[in-house]
Amino acid sequence: MTNNLEDSAVKEWLSSQKSSTRATYQTYWKHFFEFAGLSGTEVLESRRADKNFSWERKVIEFKSWMVEKGYASYTATAATMAARSFFEFHRCHLEFRSQESAKITKRVRLTEDYRFSLEDLAKMFAVADLNEKYVLTAGKSFGLRAGDFLRLARGDLEPYIDKGEPPISIGSYKTQKEGIVAYPFIDTDALEIIRLKLDQIAREGRIKVTDRMLPYSFEVQLSRVIKRLVVRAGIKVGTKQVRFHCMRKFLIDRLSSFMSESKWKLIIGKSISESAYVSPDSLREDYQRAMSETSFTKAASGDMEMVVKKQIALQTLKNLGISESDVKKLFKRKPQNLAEEIEEIEKLLEEKNRSSRETDDSKACTDEAHCGSQKIVSEENLTGFLTENWKVIASLPSGKIVIERS
Repeated sequence: MTNNLEDSAVKEWLSSQKSSTRATYQTYWKHFFEFAGLSGTEVLESRRADKNFSWERKVIEFKSWMVEKGYASYTATAATMAARSFFEFHRCHLEFRSQESAKITKRVRLTEDYRFSLEDLAKMFAVADLNEKYVLTAGKSFGLRAGDFLRLARGDLEPYIDKGEPPISIGSYKTQKEGIVAYPFIDTDALEIIRLKLDQIAREGRIKVTDRMLPYSFEVQLSRVIKRLVVRAGIKVGTKQVRFHCMRKFLIDRLSSFMSESKWKLIIGKSISESAYVSPDSLREDYQRAMSETSFTKAASGDMEMVVKKQIALQTLKNLGISESDVKKLFKRKPQNLAEEIEEIEKLLEEKNRSSRETDDSKACTDEAHCGSQKIVSEENLTGFLTENWKVIASLPSGKIVIERS
C-alpha cells in the first residue's frame, strides 16, 4: 500500500491548500487513512466504481469513529469536512441527503466561553506587561479573529494613531475567512498601548511597515496570554473556557446593543448580505456610543499614558528585586496623585541602582558584567551605552531611560 501522505492523489490535494489548511488536513487525513485502510488513490478507485453510495455512508461513519476515539464533536466534524474536500478536489462528488448532511455538520460543544465583564478586563490590564496589554486592549477593540489579529503589522496601525480622538478607524482590513473586509476601530483603552507598542518594536529595530506587532507565531499563543492574565488577576471562571475568541465575543455583545447587526458585522469582519450593506463612514458614531460599555479607561489619554508608564516602572523595580507589594512601604512620602506616585517609584529605582553600584564598588569587581545589569541614564548619554551592548528596556516619565546589559 502506498505511504499515506506520499500517495500521489493525497499530495496533489494537499498541495492545492493554503499552508495553514494543509497542515491541518494532513493530520485529519492520517485519521481517515487509519479508518478506511486505503491510500488516496485506492479510495478514488473504489469511489468511481461505487454504485451504491457506500462512500457516503463511510464518511458519516468516519465522524462517529472519530468521536468514539475520544475526539471532540468539533474536531470530528472538521475531519469529516477534510475528507469531503479530498473527494471534491478529485471531482468525485459525494451525494448526501439533507438528513445526512445535517449529521455531518452538526456540532455539539462540550464547553462554553467565559463572558468577560468590563471589571474583569480592568483587573487583567492591571497585572499585564506591554505585550499582554496590547493583546487585551487591541483584541477587544478590534474584535478580529485570532489569525487576522496576529497578522496586524506596523503599517496597519501607525498611520492612524494620531488621527484625532478615539474611536479611530484603521480603514478596511481584509480578513482570512473568504476575504471578508473588516472596518476595525482603535478605542480609548487601546490607543496609548498601541503607541507604546509601536515605540517598543521601533527600539527593537523593527521599523518596516510589514513588521508584525506581536512576536507570536501561532494563534494559540494569544489564548495563552488571556489565560495567564485571568489566573494572575484572580478571576474565577469555573468550568467556562477562556480563549482569545472571548475578546471578539465581548465586543460583539456590546456593539449589538448600540447598532444594527449589519453594522457590527461590518466592523469585525463577518459576512453580510449585499442588501444589508451600510457605508463604513457611518460606523464611527455608533462605535463611539458603544465605548461607554467597552472601555474601562475613563481617564484622558495623557492619564492613560501615565498609568502604563507606572506599570513599566513597577516591572523594572520587580526586575531589580523589589516586589509591587513592597513598593509603597518604601515611599518617603504618601503620594497625592498619580504623578507623585510615579515620582516616588522613580526615586526607588534610582536608589536601587545607586545601591547596586556602591555594593559593586566596595567589592572592587573588575568584571563589568557583574556590576549591575540595569542602569538609569539620561537620553544624551544613551548612545555610548548602546555601543557597549546595552539595550533600552523602558523610558520613564522624567525623560530618563532604563537600560539593561545584553
